[in-house]
Amino acid sequence: MKKNAPEKNRILIVDDHPLFCEGFCRMLDRHPSLAVCGQVPDAISAIKAVAELKPDLVLVDISLEGTNGIDLIKSLKAKDEDLPILVVSMHDESLYAERALRAGAQGYIMKNQPIQVVRAAIFKVLGGEIFLSEKMSTSVLAKLLRGKKEEPMSSVEQLSDRELEVFQMLGDGFYS
Repeated sequence: MKKNAPEKNRILIVDDHPLFCEGFCRMLDRHPSLAVCGQVPDAISAIKAVAELKPDLVLVDISLEGTNGIDLIKSLKAKDEDLPILVVSMHDESLYAERALRAGAQGYIMKNQPIQVVRAAIFKVLGGEIFLSEKMSTSVLAKLLRGKKEEPMSSVEQLSDRELEVFQMLGDGFYS
């Protein structure tokens, strides 16, 4: 009698870079307990895919066509507050990790991390824990411990999520 194979954790990738998605899918599918159930390039497709595919985890990039990952996270969490979300981005975690957590993500990891660190982040978030790099964990804890005696925020930290998005777009040369 054949034993039933253990069920795989279903992962939805939301990223608008096809080459990255293809490589990421292959890396995830090689693990015996992970399976990519879908990949979509934008927020509208992501919201539909989450409703249809019911993933166990959503991996979200910060930069998406037509919107940003922070707004997508807020939208997904408004529909399902228990949905685990991990941000996987090239954007500096010192600018975006706290914003992603405040939006409802359970973790933030940079795309330049080794595969084993990315997998560890995925399993940590699937396990109901929060994942941040050691550097970001230390930063967040330091802010928490300083409490109201906190040093003034930098100019960039004072920007709203939308203001930071516009600032980033200007820096990337998108202006008219």
